[in-house]
Order: sequence, then C-alpha cells, then structure tokens
Amino acid sequence: MSEQLFKSFAIVGAGPNTGIHIVKAFLAIGAPILVIARPASTNVAALPADDPNLKVVRADYTSASEISTVLREHKVDVLISTVTLVFGGVVGQNILADAAKEAGVKLFVPSEFGIKPQLAKGGLAFQKTDFAVYAKSIGLPTLRVFNGLFYEFVPWLTALADTGKFHIVNKGETPGSFTAVSDVAGYVAHILTTQPPSRLLDVEIHIEGQRATLSEIGALYKGRAPVIYCDALPTEGVVNAHFRTFFQKHVGAGGGSCGWNPVTESDDPESASRDNSLWEGHRWLTVSEALGL
Repeated sequence: MSEQLFKSFAIVGAGPNTGIHIVKAFLAIGAPILVIARPASTNVAALPADDPNLKVVRADYTSASEISTVLREHKVDVLISTVTLVFGGVVGQNILADAAKEAGVKLFVPSEFGIKPQLAKGGLAFQKTDFAVYAKSIGLPTLRVFNGLFYEFVPWLTALADTGKFHIVNKGETPGSFTAVSDVAGYVAHILTTQPPSRLLDVEIHIEGQRATLSEIGALYKGRAPVIYCDALPTEGVVNAHFRTFFQKHVGAGGGSCGWNPVTESDDPESASRDNSLWEGHRWLTVSEALGL
C-alpha cells in the first residue's frame, strides 16, 4: 500500500528573496498554499490577488500559540520557513517549531536554502545548525534543503552591484554549488507534492544547478565588468564588506559546495547534486542564463 502524500502546506517568511518564489512555484503546479504573514508585512502585496489556491493570514511570529492556532485550523501537514538570517528570523524559528509540534505538523522545512552552515558558535550561519539540533530535541521532523549559492547572490558577494567590478578574494579557483532561485523554489514545491513522507522526513537534500568557481563566473563578465583579484573586498561604499570577504574565504576553503562536510571539512563533489534526480526531466538553469550573461 502506497503512502499518502502531504496535502496541506503553509509558509512563513514569504519575502522577495526566496519565499515569494516558493509560493509562486506551488501556485504554478496548482497546489494550494497558505501564507502566514506578519501583521505589518507588505510582502503580500507582491502575491497574486486572484489565485484560488492562495490564502493569506496574518499572525505574530513571536507567539507560538497564535501560530499553532492557525496551523491547526488549516490542518497543515508541512510548514516551510524562509525567514531571514540577517534580521534574526532564524533564531526565532524555535517558536515556529514549538507551534508546529503542538499543532501536529508532520514536517518542518527550515530556512536553509543555501550552503551548509558551520557547526561552531560564531561560524557562518551557525544559528541554522542550532535550530536543527533544537528541532530534533523536540521530535519535530525536518527537511533541510541545501542548494549552494544562489546565482542571484553572486553580484552582491563580489561587490559587483556596489562597485561595478567583480571582486574575487584570493584565487577563486575552488568549485562550489550554484543554483537559480526559481529552480530551488520549483524543486521544493515539486518534491513536497510528489514524494512520499518517508523520503522526506529528517533528510538533508543536496541540489546543484551548476558546479563552478568564482573565477569561471567572473570570466563570463568579460567585456561587461572588470574582474579584480584581491585579499579582501573594498570597504568604501560596500556594506558588510568584511562579512562578504569572510564568506568568499569560506567558499574558497570548499564550503560553497553542497558536498561539503562541515565535520571533516572535506568536499564530496558527487554528493553535491545527489538529489537533483528527484525532479525527473527538469533542466536546471545555468549561471549564464540566470544572470543574463
């Protein structure tokens, strides 16, 4: 007897970077989705206004009881979180996890959607590691999706958007995983609506649109922007330059690959795209296509 697929989906943090794309991916395949927005959020204005598969409710993300009530009322099977790391949303996921557990949610998809976080306190995105530990401690099944770096993230990472120049820290010769936002969103909607729960519970997903180095991507900008090799990004006119430099150095050490093992600090290139096959027949966008190069 086959397993019953998940039927009811909700998302918190439907902002412009990732969340809104996931919502639209669900709607594109005719799958209903509930958007739980903050009381003062304006992001919902960018959502389709007339799609019968879309429902929007507002709730306080800091209130487990309020979120739990919404989840119970809508009989949500899967709760997706795309809250931001920068503004403390990931830290607040503990509250969302408590609400999901209390409401009987069957699967929580936390806000990963990037490279694997470092394990030690103070490491890159270590708060995501902390959340994974917390979710396991309360018995809440999770599905962690790792896609490497978004193509769309590269102009920010290299300060191209700030300076008009493509800055590469050190040599930029270490391969990493890069994926389009639209591919990640479509993948999430696809596997959650087609894969049996046993394939998704307490699983780490590795997907990769293209394996490349920053040096290779920089070469695509030939004739469009100068490529600058440097020890650190310039600080004048570049917000969070030190963090971007730190991030690039992590990529240079191998951490930009979905095959990166933060425990052994080693990379397994074959494992970086091991779960691409769950979206059968899909053609993944290249960096050139995503960035219009």
